[in-house]
Amino acid sequence: MMTARRTSFLPLALAGLLVTPACTSKPEIPKATGPSELGLSLQVLASPDVLNTDGLSTSQITVTARGPNSEPKPGVPLRADIRVAGAIVDLGSLSTKQTTTGADGRATIVYTAPPGGLAGNADTGNVVQVGFTPLTGDYANAVERAVSIRLVPLGTIVFPGQPIANFTWRPTQPYVMDEVTLDAGLSKDCPPSATSPNDCFDSPSLQYEWNMDDRNITLTGRVITYRFPQRGDYFVRLTVTNSLGNKVSVTKQIDVLARQ
Repeated sequence: MMTARRTSFLPLALAGLLVTPACTSKPEIPKATGPSELGLSLQVLASPDVLNTDGLSTSQITVTARGPNSEPKPGVPLRADIRVAGAIVDLGSLSTKQTTTGADGRATIVYTAPPGGLAGNADTGNVVQVGFTPLTGDYANAVERAVSIRLVPLGTIVFPGQPIANFTWRPTQPYVMDEVTLDAGLSKDCPPSATSPNDCFDSPSLQYEWNMDDRNITLTGRVITYRFPQRGDYFVRLTVTNSLGNKVSVTKQIDVLARQ
């Protein structure tokens, strides 16, 4: 009797073993459909990334959008914000807070440092972040990409009796052999009585000398035009001289793109 009862359960046990694997199989997960921000990547660069707090120094910020296969993504709308310690604060200013990537997947804006960092002030390590958020229809869940810019006091630069050198260029993203206009109109002259950049002014007596970082070519004039012959990064230096003979230079990087 006991043996018969034990063997009667054997087929049921075997049956249980046969059906067990079916219970542990994983159901198929449906593939996601529609656009996804995971396929969009942003790279943000600032040049230069250290600025004097003089109310005039600028950094050119370039954001590049790429798709899942690293291809440039044109037409991506972006929102730009200045953040300090994670909070949105207008410390300095942006040339625009909304932009869209061009045919090469790039967009460029300009950040201008705030005033107030006179020579002799302590360097407190102030850092701002300029962040870009894609406006893809779901702003709350969009991922921001940011670049850090350090703000420093003027250090050894003395405003009284010295000029301030600064310039812009257009187009901001030139291609090889494009005619690029460089304008030193942001440069100022500071009288011996100056105590801040607000005391400086435009002066017809300023002299401008440009070094184009290309075969050591030097040009003169407040506004010049130039064609960069090859693709690459050019470090253009502007030297401004005032009527007292005092000179100040500033160098900025211009990224020249190859034609498709």
